[in-house]
Amino acid sequence: MELDLGRLKDMHPLLSLSTAREYAYRAAVGLERHGHHPGVTLSVLPDAKRQKAILQWPLAAGDGVAQLDFNRVTEDAAEAITLALVHVTKGWTVRRRLQRGESADWLLIDGDRTLVAMEVSGVDTEDIRQRRLKEKVGQVSRCGLEAMKVASVVELRPPRCRTRTV
Repeated sequence: MELDLGRLKDMHPLLSLSTAREYAYRAAVGLERHGHHPGVTLSVLPDAKRQKAILQWPLAAGDGVAQLDFNRVTEDAAEAITLALVHVTKGWTVRRRLQRGESADWLLIDGDRTLVAMEVSGVDTEDIRQRRLKEKVGQVSRCGLEAMKVASVVELRPPRCRTRTV
């Protein structure tokens, strides 16, 4: 399976073009700071099943990288990767960004019109003992929306994405 981060807008038509481009750019910066290049293998562990995906992205231009916040790059890279992954593997698309206090980042919708509340987090290296994933599972489980609840944590080194349905 291939995840092309440069196609986020095509995958999620309700994302603004500027947001889709910024996510793809920050994902490139986050991945490239670890020496990764387009075509790198992403380990995908959705609900404990192992899969592989090939990540593609437009290369990041070197200018302006020093102006970016390290943690924001990590978080936006995680969102880009997760949004591409759930679209390609499940057909989910963005309905809207959830707000602080709603206990999740995104409200998505699947082909059967089922709503999905998804919390996404990123870590620059490894999520030791899946501590961050456990936190995010707890957070999204508090979401008050009538929706399926999913947590996702993306590790940039090695590239890996773990998801859990609550």
